[in-house]
Formats: sequence, structure tokens, C-alpha cells
Amino acid sequence: MHKEVESRGWRRPGKEIEATYWKQVEKQQTHKTEIIRRKTNLVKWRPPPENWLKANVDAAFKKDTGTGAIAVVIRNHRGRIMLGFSGKIQARSSIMAEAQAIRQALIIVNNLQMGRILIESDNLKLVQAIKSKTDLGEALAIIQDIRILMETSPEKGVTWTPRNENRLAHAVAKAAEAETLPVSWSIKPPADIQSIIREEVQM
Repeated sequence: MHKEVESRGWRRPGKEIEATYWKQVEKQQTHKTEIIRRKTNLVKWRPPPENWLKANVDAAFKKDTGTGAIAVVIRNHRGRIMLGFSGKIQARSSIMAEAQAIRQALIIVNNLQMGRILIESDNLKLVQAIKSKTDLGEALAIIQDIRILMETSPEKGVTWTPRNENRLAHAVAKAAEAETLPVSWSIKPPADIQSIIREEVQM
């Protein structure tokens, strides 16, 4: 069969030609992957409307120890940090940890009377439960606190955001959990935190 095909003028590509072909295919696939990665990284923090503030929250949680840390980063429409908070917590699940971060943000803005503010979390399940007034068993008590705090402050809302738009709060929570975050991080951010702030402001 092979000889018959060759006699009609067709030649099976040599190993070198095949290797070159597959290298080109691999290069094209790598290029496509790089484009997708760059497009994904273009998703950045979105500033709130003028005269509003935005509080990004996140939690770092270790299930095996039931401990973690939460972060609250409050910024104005220009991306300037107005207030930063981080603290250690105890929780039974990541939902509970994230709920504590949202509750803490509401407590801060209510106590300081910070006015109109949007609170963003990258935990979609939790945000949906708060908005739809459905219950999540493990975080029921904390969600009830959140609803009470929101009812007393009608100019406050809780929204979901992708992880790429919540990088700063995520980094702060992780550093706080690892105990590598300086107390003055919101005033004098360490290099890695400062880098995220700079990237997110350059939109």
C-alpha cells in the first residue's frame, strides 16, 4: 500500500518535517494561551462612582485549623485607600470566613459614618445568599447580622466581583493569615501590596 502511494508521486513526510510541523502547532497553541492569559489579566479593580466608596473584602482560611484572617480595603473613586483593616478570625468554613469579612466592613463604615459605599466579595454563593435573603446554614447568624447592618444603612450594597478584581483584599488577607503583614500596611504598603495598588490605579 505504501509503495503504491509513493508511485503516484506522494511522499511520506520525513521525521524532520513532522517534527517541524508539530513544533509550529505547539508554538501556535502557546501563543493562543498567552493571549488568553493576557486578556484575563486585563480584568482589574473597577472604581466606584464619584462620591461613593468601595470596600473590597476577602478572607484567607485554613480548614484543618479553623483559623484564618480577613481583610477590608476601602478606596475612593480614584483608587486611594481611605481605610484598611485586617484581623485574625476563627471559622468552620470559607463561607463563614468571607461572611465575617463583609460583616466587619459594614461595622467599620457604620461606626465611622462613611456614607455611600459598595462592598465587594469574590464569593458568589455568599453574595447571592445575602441578596436573595436565603440562608446558608454554616453562616446563618453572621448573614443575619449583615442584613440588620444593611437595613440600618440603605446607601450600602453588597456585590460580587471576580477574583482578578479583588486582588488587593486577597493579598492583604493572605499576608495577614501568614503573619507577614505590617501593622501600617494601609499607610506604608509593603512592596508586593504597593505593586497591586499601582497596577489597579493605572486603568
